[in-house]
Formats: sequence, structure tokens, C-alpha cells
Amino acid sequence: MSELLRGKGVVVTRPKEQSAELIALLEAAGAHPIPFPAIRIEAPENWQSLDAALDGLARFRWAIFSSRNAVQFALSRLQGRAQEWPKSVQVAAVGRETARALKDFGLSVDLVPDRFSSEGLLEHPALREVQGVEVAIFAGDQGRELLEHTLSERGALVEKVYCYRRSVPGANPTPLLHAWARGELHAVTVTSPEIFNNFYQMVGGLGQRWLKNTPIVAISPLTAEAVTAKGLPAPWVAPEASNQGLLQALRDWAKHMEDSER
Repeated sequence: MSELLRGKGVVVTRPKEQSAELIALLEAAGAHPIPFPAIRIEAPENWQSLDAALDGLARFRWAIFSSRNAVQFALSRLQGRAQEWPKSVQVAAVGRETARALKDFGLSVDLVPDRFSSEGLLEHPALREVQGVEVAIFAGDQGRELLEHTLSERGALVEKVYCYRRSVPGANPTPLLHAWARGELHAVTVTSPEIFNNFYQMVGGLGQRWLKNTPIVAISPLTAEAVTAKGLPAPWVAPEASNQGLLQALRDWAKHMEDSER
């Protein structure tokens, strides 16, 4: 298994600030990571939504963090304002990586779903009976509204707290396209629908044609749907929404290729 990815060029489309762990895992597996961030994470245009929520934190029973970015921006802002997290507010994370980021800030995490997704959170008993419960969802702009809508339908008093914004990087795709043309690019990893759609836009018509014959590894079924929506073949899907899950899916793909060549 350890040799399956040796020499394989794997595109890493995560934001630069969040790609180090996946790059390290790929290098340890013998792969050649090709960083090409397909999303830029920036501070919000103003802090009004976040500051108002931080000032009134104690009124919430639940605070749900939708991503590591939400954790980073919200809790950095909290610390910068010399505030402490109220012990009465329970904390939920959408997945393991988000939970790890919360713990890095010293917060206890009360809820991490078995399935690392909004759907997984909504399946948890703690978020089923929420009539009249005040819930803060810390998230970025352009994100999904499933949590907000479903919890509101269940009677929760939901406040969406915008912590950061996403934009498309102005990266030059030419070096990536040259690597593709030389046969040095073997697979592409994508970790959100937004990242895939940005990547698809950034590589242009030539890259889009090559993508039809390039394995794509998606971190979740939702991200996989964004791939097939463009008319591309179904991607390989990570068994769990994490860097380790992406690595396992890449190994599964490489093993499939190895077996098919025998």
C-alpha cells in the first residue's frame, strides 16, 4: 500500500493556509503534491455580524462551527477583543478537523457527528428537539443554508454569523497546464463544491477537457455532486471528510489502476 502513490502528481486545491497537512501526508506516501489553491479565504468586509454575536454569546445554547475557517476567524476575533467563551454555550463542530481547530483554541467540543457533514449534525439527537432554542451558526459567505433552514423548521431561533468570505484566487494556471501536458498530473483533490467550481473556472477550456480523463478525488458526496454536475465522470469519494479520508481515496484509486493494468 505504501508504494501505490509513489511518483503520482496530485493537485491540492485547498487554501494555502490549510494545505500543509494534506501535502505532508502525500509526501509521506511518496506522491508529488502540486499546490494550486482554488479558493482564497479573507476577513469579512466588516465585523458587525461577528462582533454582535460575540457580544451576545451567552444567550445561545448552541454554537455550531461549519469549518476550520469559521473557528479561526471567530475565535481569533474573540481573543483579540479579550473575551472568554461562556461555559453555558455548547459547541458543535461539523467534522473532525473543525473540532481539532476548536480544541487548539482551548474550547471543549460537545458534539461532532459520526458523519462529518451538516446532514450528520442534523441527525444527532441533541439537535432534533430544538423548539425555542437559540443557535448561532458560525460560517462564511456563500455557504450552504441546510443547517439554518432545517433548524429553523424545527423551531430553533437561528442566527447565521458571518466570519469570513471566499473569493477566487487570481493564480496563473499556465504552470499547472504545462505539468498536465507533460503527464506529471495524475489526480486532483477537491474539498468543497466552491473549490471545485473555482478550479474548473481557473483551468479554462483546455484544463476542463483534460479533467474528463483525470481522476478527481472529492472529500464528500456533496463535493462529488459538483463534479458530476459539470458532466465529468463520477469522482472517487473519501470514506470520511478529512485529509486521511482523501489519502485513502487516492490509495483506492491507485490500487484500482494497478489492478486494472495486470
